[in-house]
Amino acid sequence: MRRPLIVGGILAALAGLWLALRGGRPPIDVPESYPAVEAPGSPPVDDRIAHNGIFAALGRASYRGRRWLPIVGLAIVIGLNVWAATAGGRLSQGGWQVPGSEAAEAEALLADRYGEQATTMLVLFTDPDGDAASDAFQARVAAAVAPVAADPIVNEVLTFADVGDSGFVSRDGSKTFALVRIDRDLEAAIDDAEHLASLVAAPEGVETVITGIPLIQHEFNEAVERDLVQAELVSLPIAMLILLAVFGTVVGAVLPIVIAGLALPSSMAAIGLLANVTEMSIFVTNVATMIGLALSIDYSLFTVSRFREELRHRSVADAVERTMATVGKAVAISGVAVAIGLSSLIVFESPALRSMGIGGVVTVLSTLVFGLTVLPALLGMLGNRVNRLRVPLPRAMRLVEDDPAAADARQGHGIWARIAGAVMRRPVLIATPALIVLIVAGLPFFGIQLSTGGNLDDLPPSDSVAGFRTLGDEFPGGGSDPIEVAVQADGPILEDGALSADWIAALSAYADDLRDIGAVTEVGSVLDPPSGMDQAAYLQLIALPESQRPAEASGLAAWVDQSVADDVTRLDVFSSALADSAEGRVVVDSIRDLPPPAGASDTLTAGLSSRSRDFMASFTGSVPFAIAIVVVVTGAVLFLTFGSVFLPIKAVLMSLLSITASFGALVWIFQSGNLSGILDFDPSGTIIASTPILMFAILFGLSMDYEVFLLSRIRERYLVTGDNTRAVAEGIGITGGIITGAALIMVAVFGAFALSSVVLIKALGFSMALAVLIDATVVRGILVPAFMRVMGSVNWWAPRWVQRGVARLGLYEGGPEASPPPAPVLARS
Repeated sequence: MRRPLIVGGILAALAGLWLALRGGRPPIDVPESYPAVEAPGSPPVDDRIAHNGIFAALGRASYRGRRWLPIVGLAIVIGLNVWAATAGGRLSQGGWQVPGSEAAEAEALLADRYGEQATTMLVLFTDPDGDAASDAFQARVAAAVAPVAADPIVNEVLTFADVGDSGFVSRDGSKTFALVRIDRDLEAAIDDAEHLASLVAAPEGVETVITGIPLIQHEFNEAVERDLVQAELVSLPIAMLILLAVFGTVVGAVLPIVIAGLALPSSMAAIGLLANVTEMSIFVTNVATMIGLALSIDYSLFTVSRFREELRHRSVADAVERTMATVGKAVAISGVAVAIGLSSLIVFESPALRSMGIGGVVTVLSTLVFGLTVLPALLGMLGNRVNRLRVPLPRAMRLVEDDPAAADARQGHGIWARIAGAVMRRPVLIATPALIVLIVAGLPFFGIQLSTGGNLDDLPPSDSVAGFRTLGDEFPGGGSDPIEVAVQADGPILEDGALSADWIAALSAYADDLRDIGAVTEVGSVLDPPSGMDQAAYLQLIALPESQRPAEASGLAAWVDQSVADDVTRLDVFSSALADSAEGRVVVDSIRDLPPPAGASDTLTAGLSSRSRDFMASFTGSVPFAIAIVVVVTGAVLFLTFGSVFLPIKAVLMSLLSITASFGALVWIFQSGNLSGILDFDPSGTIIASTPILMFAILFGLSMDYEVFLLSRIRERYLVTGDNTRAVAEGIGITGGIITGAALIMVAVFGAFALSSVVLIKALGFSMALAVLIDATVVRGILVPAFMRVMGSVNWWAPRWVQRGVARLGLYEGGPEASPPPAPVLARS
């Protein structure tokens, strides 16, 4: 994980800390405290909120430790990264096979009987004269791969000249390949793939393409790393510009970047260390980067903005305390909601999905740790210097007013307050069309076709992918990834090297049954003779003991051993269905439904189609539990936060609406191929199964980000006024600019990942950017005020004893001494 952001993040943090330390003492002309002033249009001062609860206490502690907390935070970042660099584990390329599944059992059985399959690299040559099997061209092939054969990690190199197998020559005779067997497991071979490829001495005038799983994975890893750097380089400058538009000062704008520079490298280091104890997918880095950048900047934006607001009326210490008592609490609750969403991925059996959940939770926790300790400490050190280095921006470009008097005058009365007011005058009339549009936008999701991402079309384009596709399209037996069927007998299949007539008959009948399955095009087994041998003669010979066969048939023993090992024989079932598709999974089910041949105790299937089938069965069985965990636990957290029965229900419904529309767009664009030219991808006709569940887990939590921040402000106003409609308008007006800036930053971060060459990452980035945009505009601007206006004071209803119990937890606005909101009359709207 040699990431530019790690170094850049630490440097940014150092620069920010230097700036903070440089201004550690307030200037003489700045008073240590201010009288509690209630400016026109600003919320009344309520010190009870600022001095009660665990988050106010955290604010006081952060202020007291403001000189050493940033240094400790930076030391933790550096220490974790040094530790990860020396002792970190390797991220996994796979993780999509379900442990204990039939496919896993079949592959284990085949590996036990036949030995582990060697890792291979393939070198594809095209003869310009069209005769790739000729002695002259084969000599050129041998010379080209001779340097590879001399490498110590290469076991052997096989060509058509060595084996005489017609499968080494394309159907039209113009192409051939050399098979390089590598003395490394797949993970290690990936690191050596580029080196081995560089050793191939391509003949002059001969088109030479190097492919194979190790090289494809190596190029895929490079694409992922390249896309991550690209996303960071695109999103961070845009985020900085938005922060400048929000704060209008360089010092205020750089603080969220500093927190991102601390949180994300720490997350990456922790993920590397976790890879030593559990399988962590390579895709974890993408998920962590998306979440880490978006949350750390957004949470810091909320915190710095509230601190600057409080600083207009309070001392630095009181401003830090009140900021943590209000926004600090909202940030913590939002982080918990995101972590809950991501933790739901742990219920899946797939190690890749579980690792993304683990990595995501680690990233959220890292963001919360630095955002709730180091950031308030930095704010306490900076004090009024947070408003230094002003950037002259036209008023139209300011998302938040930076002039104190103008800010107080405009507070709660901006464009978002006017929109909310207009919606609440006719809530049903305005909200109904918006609701219908979101539901209709989600309809394409019902036509989703899922895959595990194992098809070539799911990989970014590269020479090695093109070469692999050529092998499949133009060489015998390469038209499909076969389904491997392991037939296990009650005892050894061969007797003196011979197959019994009964076994031949039973296996032949079983092979015929396989051929009768729809979409099956070919079945290969031990019953198929070598090239050029008569079928009937071959069956007679393999029924004879090895000692009774004629001398010219002495090579048949090695041929039979390729398909029979002890009590297991292997059949390859080729199909016209795409291996990783619904049709391919149907073929697997049909094979598994067939009874074993006579004399066999069991049949097991392996291969990509089988892995896909088992993954999808496990995946669909786990989805309801994951969704239930997210919805129920998030609703409970919101209930404990706001002491309301209806607000958690409303929040869940609003989140589901924004996610539904983005799901529809996901299928309409990335499965059906609409806008593929603009977004630069080739649709495979399927959606990788991890994409929608990842989107749900991340977006459900992120939607609570705005929801908690917004409802916290609305509730503050409701506690003061007792007027639901006024509280909604003022709360939306107060938070409008900040939430707009936060949403734009998330859209920039996620949208930058839509530039990826990896379709999974592109789809995830684009769809999540769209969901955030919908959530911050349509949901926040129309549906939330409409719903809260219709429900009236019932929004805040809960039994009094429940409200008192929640208040004692310190999560409830105002702490135990604050007055609860007026009890609503349920019949009133």
